[in-house]
Amino acid sequence: MKRRSAKEEAATVVSMLIESAIDLSHTDPAMARAQAALARKVKLKFNIRLEPHLRSFTCRGCKGLLVPGVNARVRLGHGKPTMVRVTCLDCGHLNRKVVEET
Repeated sequence: MKRRSAKEEAATVVSMLIESAIDLSHTDPAMARAQAALARKVKLKFNIRLEPHLRSFTCRGCKGLLVPGVNARVRLGHGKPTMVRVTCLDCGHLNRKVVEET
């Protein structure tokens, strides 16, 4: 029971750190990178999965923070299936996500 409560508390800390890093990325990028790195360390230590809306802010190449307009370029692909392409400007990795058509 003790481990479960620690894991839940760590999950709230991770989400709070990532949201804070996203807010700080426009004014203080170095602090934002440090907060994102700390959030990743806590996430790995406690085996926590990120919430889906926060998962898109992580580069799959360098594992750094992705913030569109700051260190990421977002493009909408054409064709079938439609994809959103997010390019990390730190490492150059191209993150792709399929957009479901309704």
